[in-house]
Amino acid sequence: MDLLRRPVGALAAFLAGTALLVAVPVGLARLVGPPPVTVHTFTIPEGTGARLAAGETVEILPADLRMAVRDRLVISNEDSEPHEIGPFVVASGSKLDTRFSEALSVDGNCSLHPSGSISIRVG
Repeated sequence: MDLLRRPVGALAAFLAGTALLVAVPVGLARLVGPPPVTVHTFTIPEGTGARLAAGETVEILPADLRMAVRDRLVISNEDSEPHEIGPFVVASGSKLDTRFSEALSVDGNCSLHPSGSISIRVG
């Protein structure tokens, strides 16, 4: 009878330990909550296309844009021309509002930078 109690006790201790390993992180995540979401907001003002065509340099958004997973990117285009920003084209008078749900790294064209390119890093 004593031999039977040891494996059952060991199994019970193992199951209790496993339950704690699952329950504690889940409980802490609920207590702490998800990390805050940052909204990165940029506005392309009216006349930007004309300024760029005239050779002016405009400072609207960084050429190397870094964000965290779950962050939002909001770009309002008040210009009369569409603008390309990496994988996005923001039409005249419209707004881009997107959230990044996973890590990614994108290099693309950007009509707002003299270099003509932008890097978007989410991680």
